[in-house]
Amino acid sequence: MKKKLNLFIVELKETFSIKKIFKELFTLHLQEYFLLFLMIIAQVATFLFIKNSSLLTLILSISSIINLILVDRGRITNYFWGSITTMAWVIIAIRTHLIGDIVSQTFYLIMQFIGIYIWGKNLSETNKPEVQSKKLSVPQSTLYTIGTTLLYFIIVFISKKLGGVQIWLDSALLPLAIVGQFLMTFGYRSQWIAWNIINIINIVIWYNQYLINGNSMALSMLILQIVMLFNSIYGWIIWFNKSKIIV
Repeated sequence: MKKKLNLFIVELKETFSIKKIFKELFTLHLQEYFLLFLMIIAQVATFLFIKNSSLLTLILSISSIINLILVDRGRITNYFWGSITTMAWVIIAIRTHLIGDIVSQTFYLIMQFIGIYIWGKNLSETNKPEVQSKKLSVPQSTLYTIGTTLLYFIIVFISKKLGGVQIWLDSALLPLAIVGQFLMTFGYRSQWIAWNIINIINIVIWYNQYLINGNSMALSMLILQIVMLFNSIYGWIIWFNKSKIIV
């Protein structure tokens, strides 16, 4: 137990190290810098040109974009940016009364620190700079599918009791978040199926929120979700190609 705690402390310090954060940002491929540039420009333009845009949404957007690019490459400092993203997202979800989002983003926040330990352990054992991609077995895939479906209907029931909005869509976020985050934490390529579905659902949710409220925060979040979908498709390609080499 003490050994595990020491490893977690070491990896936590490493993940939140300014030196490590900048070092891993300079290890991206040219196409990833281009993708990162386009996504950040899109968010900054949204902030500048949409009236009453939220600074919190801009911070969330930029940290989320950097986080996702680093997840694409299997870099552990993604958890630094992920921590910023999830904290900001929880605040926005509370403001917009999206129960599923509140719970799923709180779950993401907790999983950032579990991920630091698991990825740190993986990297120290393999002595490689990137977490490697693995493939789920058929029994594992079946178990995750059944568990996700059951949890979905439980969240639907709870959301109805709590007076959530867009319940049937919003309730899908937590089950998919749990599956996606666990698959990501343990290095499975199938995480990207969950992320792609989540991003598509979020596009619909924030589009509906924009139609209902017409506010700048909803529009900013909608644009962010579209950007995140493009990135998750790219991540899917990267991880599935990696798993052809290491299964």
